[in-house]
Amino acid sequence: MRIALLAAAGAAALVLAGPTAADNPMLVGNVGPGFSISLHDPAGNAVNQIDPGTYTLVVHDQADIHNFDLSGPGVSVKTDIEFVGDQTFTVTFAEGRYTYVCDAHFATMMGKLTVGNPPPLPPPPAPKAQPLSVHVGPGHVLAFPRGLAIGKYAITVRDLSAADNLHLKGPGVDRKTGIAFRGTVKWTVSLKAGTYRVSSDAHKTLGHAVKVN
Repeated sequence: MRIALLAAAGAAALVLAGPTAADNPMLVGNVGPGFSISLHDPAGNAVNQIDPGTYTLVVHDQADIHNFDLSGPGVSVKTDIEFVGDQTFTVTFAEGRYTYVCDAHFATMMGKLTVGNPPPLPPPPAPKAQPLSVHVGPGHVLAFPRGLAIGKYAITVRDLSAADNLHLKGPGVDRKTGIAFRGTVKWTVSLKAGTYRVSSDAHKTLGHAVKVN
């Protein structure tokens, strides 16, 4: 009878203890030995979205120049860079976005994990226009850079000649001042990779190519 009672008490304790780490779904992180980092399920399938909950994360850290660093809402676990071997973590994910990186090579060794269905990220801010000042005249002069980087520009054009104008033409852009016009105008343009031409419509020899890359 005593044995039966002890057995019943042990069973009740197991029930009260609830799920163990072995009951959690498993994620497998891998870093190295080359410059690679990944997150997958036990079957080897890449994982990029999961449901919220508690998971067992097993990390295979295969290089002493890398580590596996997982972070996001309520989570921050990582191996040491010098560590080589397997390490197990119990991680509880909330709805949101998480990243895993190698801290030593975070620019090239990183991945993302979405948990649940978080709201979409806001669009990135529009790039600011870079200021650029150019001019035509006085005299037979046209001042404009011969090379520019791809991007958005706020161009201030000073037209100081009543005999020439400034005409910028190329991929997606065709802007010009009037030949008889004298004054200042401002253009906002987006320059793409390619070759543009800046010139005077009155004197085609006044001008040059502008390389954008």
